[in-house]
Amino acid sequence: MIGRVFSFSNLRRQPYMLLRRQFSVKAIYSSFPATLHYYCPRRTSSLFDHQETESRPDDIYDEGVTIHKNGLVYPAVDVSSVSNGAVMLPNTFLMQELVRRHFDEALDREDEGKHVETPFIYTLPKDLNRSLDEFYNNHARKETAEDWLDAHPFQQAVADDADAVWMAK
Repeated sequence: MIGRVFSFSNLRRQPYMLLRRQFSVKAIYSSFPATLHYYCPRRTSSLFDHQETESRPDDIYDEGVTIHKNGLVYPAVDVSSVSNGAVMLPNTFLMQELVRRHFDEALDREDEGKHVETPFIYTLPKDLNRSLDEFYNNHARKETAEDWLDAHPFQQAVADDADAVWMAK
C-alpha cells in the first residue's frame, strides 16, 4: 500500500502531502456540488505542458498538464498531475494550505526582486448551473435539436481541424 501511495503521490514540490488523502473520482455530478475555488498565480490561466516544467520554475507544478499526441488535454491522474487540469477545491484546510503556500512562494520571489504577477482566487459558486441557465435563457438562441439539424446540414459542416474557418463563423 505505501508503495502504491508513494508512486501515486510522488509530487516534487509537495513532500508534506505524501501520506495525505489524495484526489480521487468518487462521483460524477450534473451540477457543482459545492462552491469551488481555484488559485491562479496570474490574471490568466497558467496551465502548461509538463514537458516544459524545467523551463518554468516559478509556475505551480500542479498546473502542468499532459498533452495527448493529438494535441488535446484529457482528464487524468498520474504521477505528473493530480487532475491534468486546473485544481479546484472547496474552502478546506487543504485549499487553505495550498493557497497560503503558493502565495508565500510568490511573495518570496517578489522579495528576491523577481517580477511577480498578482495571484487571484477564482470562485465558482455552488449554483453555477442556475447562473448558466439564466445566461442561456437571456443570451442564447434556443432551437430543438431537430430544427438545428434541419438548418445545419451535415454537408455544410466544417472539418474539425479547420480552425480558421469555423472560428470565423
